[in-house]
Amino acid sequence: MAHARRKKSYLLDPRFQLKWTGYLVAVVLVVMTALGIIIGRTAVRAADTASLAVAQAERAYEESKANSILARRSVELAAGDNPTLQAVMDESLKEVDTQSEKNLSEVKQRQADILRDRRNLQLLLGGAGVALLLLLVLMGVVITHRIVGPVHKMKRLLRRVSTGRLVIEERLRRGDELEDLFDTFLQMTYSLRAQQSARLATLDDTLRRAEASSSTPTDVVDGLRALRAQMVIGLERRRASMHPVE
Repeated sequence: MAHARRKKSYLLDPRFQLKWTGYLVAVVLVVMTALGIIIGRTAVRAADTASLAVAQAERAYEESKANSILARRSVELAAGDNPTLQAVMDESLKEVDTQSEKNLSEVKQRQADILRDRRNLQLLLGGAGVALLLLLVLMGVVITHRIVGPVHKMKRLLRRVSTGRLVIEERLRRGDELEDLFDTFLQMTYSLRAQQSARLATLDDTLRRAEASSSTPTDVVDGLRALRAQMVIGLERRRASMHPVE
């Protein structure tokens, strides 16, 4: 006979599991938001500093160009018919202009790098935040399942014990919590089985004497036999086909 199977679910108690998972996610979300604000403000200050540096570099470049124009005109007036002096001064002014353009280009490139890093950081923080929240939800459900699972199993087994079936062969899964509580439950079933066995032995002795006595009414003997059958059922092992799959 095929074993009865039950679909495995990690949400055995959705209210409990989702509540504590929500608490965990909310706490981490608050921490992540605070860190994101701090990092975001730092990135904004860095971008503002880069923009200010670019503005200053542009002003310096414009001033350098204006000074170069004035210097060239002064050289042209002072040099007169001396082309050698004018060439030397032009070369020097060109080097100054080239260096100013290079400095401005480097500052702008640095600003572009900072803005790109800021965008990448925002994307990274957003993606990492979403991934972390999903991971926390998954971990919260799995971790709480390790607690709810044993409770769910014990509730089912307690219902079975309440019907008089005292043989419990199921155990917790590896990694489940509440092992001490489950061991206490098993000890309780052992004690009940021992008491049931003692009562059954007393009943067997009474039944033998009742069957041996001709004065015992038949309905009394039948009642004792029925009571014995009920007590024996509680001490029998469950058939393998009746074991649900966790």
